[in-house]
Amino acid sequence: MKEDKVNSNIHISINNGEEIRHITLLYGDPDRKLPEGVSILDIIKDFLTEDEYKEYEELFTEHLKTKPFTNEIKRKIDYLDIPKKLHYYELGELSNCHFFIKDHFSIYDRGTNLIDFLNTNFSNFDEYFVWFTKFFTSYIRYFEKSDIENLKIDKSYSYDEIENLGQKYFKLIKKDAIKVQKIYSEFIDYIFNKHPLENSRTMTKQMRFYIYYTSHFKTLKPYVTDFKIDDAFNYKIFPEYLETSEDKLLEFFTTGQHFADVYAETNATSSSVYTILYITLFKFVEENKYIIKKCKNCGKYFITDNPRINYCNNLFKGKQTCRDIGNQIAQRIKQENDKVYGKYRKMYSKKAMLVKRNPDIKVYKKDYENWKKKAKKFMDDIRNEKKTYEEFDKWLDENK
Repeated sequence: MKEDKVNSNIHISINNGEEIRHITLLYGDPDRKLPEGVSILDIIKDFLTEDEYKEYEELFTEHLKTKPFTNEIKRKIDYLDIPKKLHYYELGELSNCHFFIKDHFSIYDRGTNLIDFLNTNFSNFDEYFVWFTKFFTSYIRYFEKSDIENLKIDKSYSYDEIENLGQKYFKLIKKDAIKVQKIYSEFIDYIFNKHPLENSRTMTKQMRFYIYYTSHFKTLKPYVTDFKIDDAFNYKIFPEYLETSEDKLLEFFTTGQHFADVYAETNATSSSVYTILYITLFKFVEENKYIIKKCKNCGKYFITDNPRINYCNNLFKGKQTCRDIGNQIAQRIKQENDKVYGKYRKMYSKKAMLVKRNPDIKVYKKDYENWKKKAKKFMDDIRNEKKTYEEFDKWLDENK
């Protein structure tokens, strides 16, 4: 294969920090120019504190340009027609720029790509197109030979050219993606939700992972086994140090390089983005720092470190996020639940007083003890999320 050619053997590489290197489609127009005499630093200066400005200034001086802009800065930059660096295509961008096939390196928070995949509506072409352009080399296996032969690294492609390519394979890729999405959704729901049989022993997420993986391996196999491990069962060094002698290495770690450290690293490569997502899920579960939940309002997946949070921070209606709406719902439910709990306390006191005033009537005491036992069981079930206050309210009305 010539160096500038693309074929279906291209792989994606991922390491422990969810740093991904792959051949991808990047979007932008490197020929766009700043207005004469204006720099990006001039534009952002008015929006930043002195310390923030120094940080930006240092980044731009070193040509890193990695710090994300605020929306306010973005709007002003767009207004002045400032050139965009090449980036992954985003939903809603104008189609007056170009795509470039590039070798790209990106860093994400753990699980970001997995969440994006789970939440993408692949039946919607616009959402599918964002995903398709980001990981298009994983789908080259579906391309006709003539389309593959036209793909070259570092060549500029118009928006329409790539959109037409995406349209051509839309149905095929959509069918495949929705199938895997369903499998991974079920896998994740199993891992991060308590199983009904866990009453006697709560299982770890690793246990649930093992159970689902083992019992559904035939279904998972096409998507979770297509990888190669590089540099396994070893440590890497930070910062990079090329000496290999024991004396030099001892000197490096013991004489002033106090920030130097070693870390476990496993690089994996695969031709399938679905396998990369599986590796992401495995490492996510192994780290055991966060959980994946499904928002009770919009139904999309999100990452949190708090198991009590049930709503994501995505905008849902106007300026309201799902979490804002969730707080309103929770407050309303709390008020309704407080009424039911108040009814329970009144009935409890009334029955207890009846027994106290009539110690000789055994049927009152028997009814009270039986009612109290069942009511306590109901309250315990509510705390364990097995029953609701609405069910409890109905039970109280039926057992006065």
